Amino acid sequence: MAGLSSIEVNSVKDKVVIVTGSSSGIGLEIAKILSAQKATVVIACRDEVRGIEIHNQINGNSEYINLDLSSFESIDKFTRSVNDKFSKVDILINNAGVMGPPFSQTDDQLELTFGVNYIGYYLLTNKIMPMLKEVKGSRVVNMSSIAQYKVKHIDWGNINSQIYYDRWGTYALSNLFRMMFTVELEKKLREKAYQTIALACHPGVTMTNLTRHMPNVVRSSVIAKLLNYLIFQTPYQAAMPALMAATSKIVTGGDFIGLDTKRQVRGNPKVVKPNELVFDQDLRKQLWNKSVEITGIDLD
Repeated sequence: MAGLSSIEVNSVKDKVVIVTGSSSGIGLEIAKILSAQKATVVIACRDEVRGIEIHNQINGNSEYINLDLSSFESIDKFTRSVNDKFSKVDILINNAGVMGPPFSQTDDQLELTFGVNYIGYYLLTNKIMPMLKEVKGSRVVNMSSIAQYKVKHIDWGNINSQIYYDRWGTYALSNLFRMMFTVELEKKLREKAYQTIALACHPGVTMTNLTRHMPNVVRSSVIAKLLNYLIFQTPYQAAMPALMAATSKIVTGGDFIGLDTKRQVRGNPKVVKPNELVFDQDLRKQLWNKSVEITGIDLD
């Protein structure tokens, strides 16, 4: 299994890196590794107690700033706090998410999975972009999932679960949207000649807090560790594609970093092809326009 030897994490020294969902699981592993390489890591999560705890563990190379991706107000407040504390951002790693929760809505009237997993990424990225766009070598890295490959058709009339809610279908769709957003964002960044590039990645499969809505027997700590060791990936291993996307010199804007195995459940990080729907420009444009309509924000 590949480790840090294949990833250029030493390139992040003195850079400011935002990692959402960094209080546990993959996000925590990413934050710890980057901080150890002298990056200043912004621990962006909604659990203040846990966020401060992680900040104290990482010591001087981190800053905790509260962020709840289900709230437009929280995203706006987070952005203002980052702007107050830092003069620029080098890397934004959009990692936070939910998987298969019971139906619920955010304060902004979005179904939770759609609101957090996709709209939260879109809004945060566009809000932070003024701090990224003039920074040479800056990157936006969007976490996706192999679940995106399951989507064969997009029902635009139900993207916010207005008609029915399918928790696993919604999860898969949100991960396809993350990839579509990445490619369309990269296109727009090049048109505007910004310094920033956009990439996406997926971690394979690992049992973390993201699986809290799965049956108890599957997500028990003992079973989870056993599954990660025998079948899936540990959170540390699952962090490697994101680290490759964030640091490697061999990747380019629009790339999707997955794994070098057929099923991509576990393996070494490698550039792979996303769902074929990602390459449909009309679909990407439709998604972008919907996102602007929902948030009131376009790429500045």
